[in-house]
Amino acid sequence: MSTEGKRLVIIGGVAAGMKAAAKARRESPFMKITVVTDEQYISYASCGTPYFIGNIVKDSKKLIVREPPYFKNMHNIDVLIKHQATAIDTESKQVKVRDLAKGQDLIFNYDKLIIATGAQPIVPPLMGISLVNIFTLRTISDALKIKSFVDSGKVKNAVIVGGGLIGLEMVENLVLRGIRVIVVELLDQILPPLDKDMALLVQNRLKEKGVEVITSDGVKSFEGNGTVRKVITGKRQLPADMVVLSIGIKPNTKLAQEAGIEIGTTRAIKVNERMETNISDVYAIGDCAESIHLVTGKPAWIALGSTAAKMGRVAAINVTGGNDTFKGVLGTLIVKVFDLNVGKVGLSEREAIKEGFKTESAIVPAGDMAHYYPGTKDIIIKLIADVTTKRLLGAEIVGEGVVDKRIDIIATALTFGATVDQISKLDLAYAPPYSMVMDAIIIAANVLNNKLSGKTLGILPQTVAEKHNKGDDFVLLDVRTEAEYKSGHIKGCRNIPLDKLASRTNELDNTKEIITYCRGGLRAAQAYRILKNAGFRNVKYMDGSILAWTSELEV
Repeated sequence: MSTEGKRLVIIGGVAAGMKAAAKARRESPFMKITVVTDEQYISYASCGTPYFIGNIVKDSKKLIVREPPYFKNMHNIDVLIKHQATAIDTESKQVKVRDLAKGQDLIFNYDKLIIATGAQPIVPPLMGISLVNIFTLRTISDALKIKSFVDSGKVKNAVIVGGGLIGLEMVENLVLRGIRVIVVELLDQILPPLDKDMALLVQNRLKEKGVEVITSDGVKSFEGNGTVRKVITGKRQLPADMVVLSIGIKPNTKLAQEAGIEIGTTRAIKVNERMETNISDVYAIGDCAESIHLVTGKPAWIALGSTAAKMGRVAAINVTGGNDTFKGVLGTLIVKVFDLNVGKVGLSEREAIKEGFKTESAIVPAGDMAHYYPGTKDIIIKLIADVTTKRLLGAEIVGEGVVDKRIDIIATALTFGATVDQISKLDLAYAPPYSMVMDAIIIAANVLNNKLSGKTLGILPQTVAEKHNKGDDFVLLDVRTEAEYKSGHIKGCRNIPLDKLASRTNELDNTKEIITYCRGGLRAAQAYRILKNAGFRNVKYMDGSILAWTSELEV
């Protein structure tokens, strides 16, 4: 298809829109390309804004990848900032645009249209929500406002409403600025994409850093005399010089809906693999567009800059006469929370069960490098698999060590539908500065394989904690050394060191459930086998053991 003289209009000028514009120009030297955006800044890295506020990134200009003159001079792309698209006429193929600076209405004709209107923060209609110093963080302009106020030195107490990714990045960066931070999360855990057992590891680290974390409590209102001074929740009143709302985002679909463009079940714009909507010659990409989850095969809306860029590239190839597809997403995410790296890909155990999978999971601590190499650090891996097919469904990893490469390994495996056994045999790179001789991912896959095949029977720490809290009658057996036991143990446990267990099995009640634990799980699994071989029928070992235990220890 010749695109000479054809007109491409793109609504939206951040990650998806500008990626589409740049790629379309590379594919078609002569197409007329116009980008309209109601924002002042384009092509910026919104994910970097918390680090700008925290003074890790010193200059806001470093977050702006390109400016309008670059696209005009280098690529002959017209980028119109402060121009708001107000209506789309798909029959006449026109976009009505308001020039916000001049107050004029303009009409742009198109042959192809790409909608990249993104998403917007959810702002609940609570009493006092319009008080000064209640912020959302989505754009460069938002970041500049927050940074200016923090720089004023007037902020002693900050409340972050919502314990998601952006919320926790803001927590770290405000603490770095010397501000006392409180997180309020309506759910019973922070980091909702993760399972609770993994999220609690992060929550405990936040508390160690002096951050107050309040869960299972929602904000009801804000109080102050013009400027916010208090956050009122269902259970308490919190002092606040500033508030950052981070309770989620929603896709910007109003313009599309009014034009008759179909909205999907996730409330984002429905598109096919080519990023086409139900209207001919109209495409949708980025945070306003729906996708398919590669594990479930169902519609999904997961707003990430990395996804937006890939969508933009695919749409650009197709509007310029090519043929490309975007198959879907896995929801791969990673976030830095102080000295912890936190990653997730695919389904959590909670999500997998909700989707109808019969699941088995394993929590496995391991080193990120050879144990003898200086600087090695622990990571804790949770793998989730389908019992029926043995296919891996997802992974969550938390730790001070290298997490991102392990998450990327699993993302690749999930994309191609790998089984746990296949993952356990991956030919991964090894040298002491980079991994153990068997990488942490392979060790975790082997542990999960043993559980799937029935060779071992494990139990997750969170389940043990719940049994403990309910007062269930079972034996919790600490098989660490006496010195380790005295340094901190789970309340109500018994201590029989592993090297003495075989000769002291007579001290245990064979009629009761016995759950073994150690520091990281290896000795607990060995104790499990000793007890099974000694004729004990109801035995389990605790996955991850003390390293994955999130409740307090007794000394």
